[in-house]
Amino acid sequence: MKDKVIRIIKIFFFLFCLFLVIYGQKTVGRAELFIQLFGLSGLLFLLWNYNRKFI
Repeated sequence: MKDKVIRIIKIFFFLFCLFLVIYGQKTVGRAELFIQLFGLSGLLFLLWNYNRKFI
């Protein structure tokens, strides 16, 4: 049960970060750049969390 909840949270976090990257790309400005960077850092965190099991 706990694994399913964590997996659902990760899926929602992935979609949220992907939304931030796409939303930040549509406009030009410093704030949108930071929105994109936050989304990218979230995606990199998910990638690190996935690969951590195989190290």
